[in-house]
Amino acid sequence: MDYRIKGRVALVVGGSKGMGFEAAKMLADEGCPIGILARTAADVEAAAAAIRHRGGTAISVPADITSQEGVATAVERVREELGDPLIVIGQTKYLRSGDFSDITDPAPLRESFESYTISQFYLLHAVLPAMKEAGWGRYVHIGSATAKEPTGSIHHMVANATRPSTIGLLKTVADEYARYGITVNTVAPGWIETENSLNYLADSVGVTTDDQRREFLLSQARIPAGRMGKAAEIASLIVYLCSDAAGYITGDWIEVDGGLHRSAF
Repeated sequence: MDYRIKGRVALVVGGSKGMGFEAAKMLADEGCPIGILARTAADVEAAAAAIRHRGGTAISVPADITSQEGVATAVERVREELGDPLIVIGQTKYLRSGDFSDITDPAPLRESFESYTISQFYLLHAVLPAMKEAGWGRYVHIGSATAKEPTGSIHHMVANATRPSTIGLLKTVADEYARYGITVNTVAPGWIETENSLNYLADSVGVTTDDQRREFLLSQARIPAGRMGKAAEIASLIVYLCSDAAGYITGDWIEVDGGLHRSAF
């Protein structure tokens, strides 16, 4: 399917690995020049080189998404080398495990808020003016299903408390900018087979084999599909939301979780 985004410049935050990298490859296959942003320079360049090897156009943009100056510099570099990024994939990572009784210092809550929400605030301010001027833009945030339905089984009180603020920010921005042809949506993965998820299961739960993972996902995580999702299964939705065909979808929260969310709505 032709998504009619050939030539649209895409900035993919967290595009060096996992879901972000899969989305970057798919966008490049659609003819989008790609700027890949992540903290580790070697990983970012390796990802950009892999896309170029596939015949795509990609540059590496090492930066810290939690720094306003870092975000502004990264976006300006993409603008200078490729053009204004009218497609932006935003995400960040912060992990501080623990139940409420374990977290006695509020510092992790502040750090988590800054990582999840303030980083998107910086990124939105950096890219929305060009989208507004163009009368077209796509902003897709890779979030987490726990922002809507917090879970206690994996002891992430800090994330449960702070992730919803990001969704409130993005919904507000979606409402304000929809009239300019800009869509803002969140894709909310459940358990996805990434390096982080596998390490978490091994280190925190003691689950290391395929059989153990399936049993854990069915009986404890209670995922009807009985498996983790693939990064490409998230990326395919992200790329669709970046298309012209998805122009009437905005302000939405779309879960991709193998049936984990139990409500019919």
